[in-house]
Amino acid sequence: MWYVELYAGGGPRAVTCPPGGGAVLASANEDGVQRLDAMTGEELPSPYMEEVGTIWDVAAGLLPGGRRFFVGAGHNHRVFRWDAVSGDPLGAPLTGHRRCVMAVAAVPGRDGTVMIASGDETGVILRWNPVTGERVGHPLTGPRAALRQITSLVLPTGSSLLIGTDADSTLWRWDTATGEPVGEPISLGSEYPRVAPAVVDGAVRLFTSGADDMVRERDAVTGELVGVPWTGIDIEALMCADGSTVYATGSREGDISLYR
Repeated sequence: MWYVELYAGGGPRAVTCPPGGGAVLASANEDGVQRLDAMTGEELPSPYMEEVGTIWDVAAGLLPGGRRFFVGAGHNHRVFRWDAVSGDPLGAPLTGHRRCVMAVAAVPGRDGTVMIASGDETGVILRWNPVTGERVGHPLTGPRAALRQITSLVLPTGSSLLIGTDADSTLWRWDTATGEPVGEPISLGSEYPRVAPAVVDGAVRLFTSGADDMVRERDAVTGELVGVPWTGIDIEALMCADGSTVYATGSREGDISLYR
């Protein structure tokens, strides 16, 4: 167990596990991204990540061939890519957003491919090839407020669902490949929503949390509520080695609860 003082604002974080063991933690802040050994807390030298300006969000991904990378959402309208092991940049920053980039995700496909999705404060999501840096398809629109989170879920059919939440506490869904909307927007009714997608006994689910300290389960495709809400904040769905899913929620007292 270790403790290290990170950005006072509690910036977004991402973790990846390179081949050979260990884990690397990336923490976004107002200057860039801080990279640490997740097992020891030791800070790793990352000059190309630490001085790029404010990064609003950071995510981890896996490129074809097994290379781990981090992607960052820049206040300067740019999307950054870095090698997770060395901290070196993976090509030039990606440009195309006209306002601050607020959320990013590395979206895996069932065929081993990966795509970057980035959302800005106007509610526009752009998709990118993480290797070449080229844009993929048309911009995704719908949200009228800043994107706060982007995540994804591979469906049993093999297609992928792209999921976003905005500053109006609305949840949006698109087909990752085609960019077409899936279902109607869902009003979550609580500020600062967080979404954790998961497959539960073959059923695709979205678990949401927010400022009302309640966790709700929804059908990922229909958006309908499932089951009874329970108490918790900042929900995360964690995949175990045996294929099962563990859900982690926090409390305002600093406690962490795990559920199966």
